Amino acid sequence: MPTTALIADDEPLLRERLCSLLQRLWPELQVVAQARNGREAVELFDEHAPQIVFLDVHMPGLNGVEAARSIARRAEVVFVTAYEQYAVTAFEQGALDYVVKPFDETRLADTVQRLQQRLARSPDGEASKLDAVIDKMSAELRRRVGSGGWL
Repeated sequence: MPTTALIADDEPLLRERLCSLLQRLWPELQVVAQARNGREAVELFDEHAPQIVFLDVHMPGLNGVEAARSIARRAEVVFVTAYEQYAVTAFEQGALDYVVKPFDETRLADTVQRLQQRLARSPDGEASKLDAVIDKMSAELRRRVGSGGWL
């Protein structure tokens, strides 16, 4: 059975680029759905139950962090965004991967390798680490919105 993935990004060209790069780097990966926003990502996740979800952090309506709250315990989550400032927190926690737009093929190849390794083993405690990262990212998003930041 192939490994399955969902891609959620509000920018169609970036969704297609990510899909294309993933097909080249991981031909066995099957992208089962593409979402335009967080709400659609959660709906498509519930419908298709992919093993991996690539989520843009900043999307209209339900953002990627909020969508991750619904998905995180049931799939591997990789955040994709143009905003580098969240990457440090994600890597410090070691709970998920984080790819900065525009996608660099070499960096995405590292992500694919991490995902393959993570799927090959099923470590305990990953969900609680991911919850901590999501909480930090959510707090930062709220802080930025409240201060008139980039959202």
